[in-house]
Amino acid sequence: MRSARSSVARRGSVLVSDHDDGNSRSAVAAVRALDAAGYSPFVTATGRRSAAGASRSCAGVLHVPPVGTPGYRTAVQDHVAATPGAVVLAASDAVLIALDLPGAALVDKASLPRAVAAAGLRTPLTREFSSAAHLLAAADELEYPLVIKAAVKTASGENTQRIEDAGELRATVGDLPGPVVVQPFAMGTMRAVCGVLADGRLLAAVHQTYVRIWPPDCGTASAAITTEPDHDLEERLPQLLAGHAGVFQVQLIGDQVIDINPRVYGSLPLAVAAGANLPAIACSAMTGRPPSGLVRGRPGVRYRWLEGDVRRVLHDARTSSLTLGAAGRALAPRRGTAHSVESLRDPGPALARLAAVGRRLA
Repeated sequence: MRSARSSVARRGSVLVSDHDDGNSRSAVAAVRALDAAGYSPFVTATGRRSAAGASRSCAGVLHVPPVGTPGYRTAVQDHVAATPGAVVLAASDAVLIALDLPGAALVDKASLPRAVAAAGLRTPLTREFSSAAHLLAAADELEYPLVIKAAVKTASGENTQRIEDAGELRATVGDLPGPVVVQPFAMGTMRAVCGVLADGRLLAAVHQTYVRIWPPDCGTASAAITTEPDHDLEERLPQLLAGHAGVFQVQLIGDQVIDINPRVYGSLPLAVAAGANLPAIACSAMTGRPPSGLVRGRPGVRYRWLEGDVRRVLHDARTSSLTLGAAGRALAPRRGTAHSVESLRDPGPALARLAAVGRRLA
C-alpha cells in the first residue's frame, strides 16, 4: 500500500476499484466526490500509476493483481478486513463481477430486456449470439444499421460498434470477443437517470440529457445538462434495479432503455455539481446512515468531458454537421460547468491519462 497522505479516516475509508489500465474517469470522479464529502478514498491499481491514484483527493493506492484473478479478490478482501468500516465502490463492470457486488447481474446485456420488461419499460429489440460464427450466419437477416455490444463488458474502453451493412459486419466480427448482443441502431435524444438505491428505496435521483457524445455514433456523454425529473421513470427504478444497492446510471434513447451501469460512471461530476454527491450518499447508506428524504439534482447544470467534446465538435465541423460559428459557440467555456478529469486544482489525473496516451503511441 502506498499512502499519499494520512490514512486516518474522517467519515470512513472507501476503496474505489479501478480498471486494470488505471485510466477510468469514473474512478477519478468517485475519488474527488468522496474526498469532498469527508471520506478517505483509496484506489486499486494494477501495474502503473492510476489516474485516480494521481489525484490529490486520493488517500492511497492498493496495488492488486489483475481484476478477475483469484489474487485480486483476495487483496481487496484483505484490505477491507484490515480497515474497520471500509466499503468498496466499483468503477467497472468487471469489478462488480469479480467481487460479486450488488448489481453484478445487471451488467449482462443479454438479460437486460427481461429486467426492462418486468419494470414496464421498453428496450430495443435485442438478439444474443454466443459466437462470431453464429452472428455471421445471421448476417443477411439482421436489420441495419445496427449496434453490436459485448454481452458482458470485462475490459476498459468502448464496447459498442455501429455496423452499416452485412459486408461491414463480416469485416468486423472477427475482432469480437465472447458472446455479443445486437440491436437496431436507435435514433433519438440520449438521456439518463442516475442516483442511489438501497433496500429497494430510491435515495437520490439526477436526470440528464446528452448534448453531445463521443465517439459520435455509440459513445458516452461529452457534454450534458441536468433536466427536470421523469417521475414515471423513477417509480419503475426499484423494479428495474432489483437486487442492486448503491450508485447507478440508467441510459435511454427516447423512452427505450439501452444500458444500465450499476456503479460509478463517467459523467458523475455532473450529479455532484447539481447537489447530489452520489458516492457519498451510497457510502452513508452502506454504513447505516441513509438520507431521510430523496436527494434531487437541480436542473440546468452543465457538464463537459473536454477531451471527448473537443474531438466531437471538430468531427462535426469536418463533416459539416456544425458550421464554424456553431463549433466555436459549442467549444466556448460556460461558467459553472462541471468537468471530467480536467482540473487546474487537481491536475494529476489528466496528466496521468496524457502519459498513458503517450505510452500507447510510443
